[in-house]
Amino acid sequence: MEEQIEVPSSELSAEDVRLQTFTITKFRDGYDSEQVDTFLDQVHETLKGHEATIAKLNEEIASLTAKLEQEKELVSQESSSHQTSGASPDAQKSSAMLQMALELHDKYVHDGENQRDQLISEGEATAKRLVSEAETERADVLRLLSSERDDLKGTIRELRDFESEYRSTLRSYIESQLRGLEGSPEPAGAPNVD
Repeated sequence: MEEQIEVPSSELSAEDVRLQTFTITKFRDGYDSEQVDTFLDQVHETLKGHEATIAKLNEEIASLTAKLEQEKELVSQESSSHQTSGASPDAQKSSAMLQMALELHDKYVHDGENQRDQLISEGEATAKRLVSEAETERADVLRLLSSERDDLKGTIRELRDFESEYRSTLRSYIESQLRGLEGSPEPAGAPNVD
């Protein structure tokens, strides 16, 4: 009976993080691509380390389980050969050794499970923190873009008001010049049009 510590398939593996890509917006990048890549490299290395630790612990569990099974077989063989003679000192030694092996096995399994749980909780905490930081950065960028958009809208409004006022002033000036031309006498020596 070999216990395996497995990473649930719904969680990201180091390879999933390494292969993750992000799309770049058309008008302005939402995130600095280098920062995202650096972050993903760090997450990849962290997850790869956790996966290696889990694999090592699984190997240790398998090895200890195999040793335990061997000890159980030896004890059962010795106990069957010594049944008729009663409990000999060797049988007592074997029984004590088996008990010690069982306790050692249980300790390693317990330590491995604790370490696995700790690694998983650390990974989840790191992931939550990184997601929170990314969301905060995204909100800051959106706030900045919104502020810039509002500033640009205000500038456009000012330019439209200026254009409207300029056109009105220019129209009034040209009309007054035309009225001035219509009411002025013709210069002397101008040809008669009859």
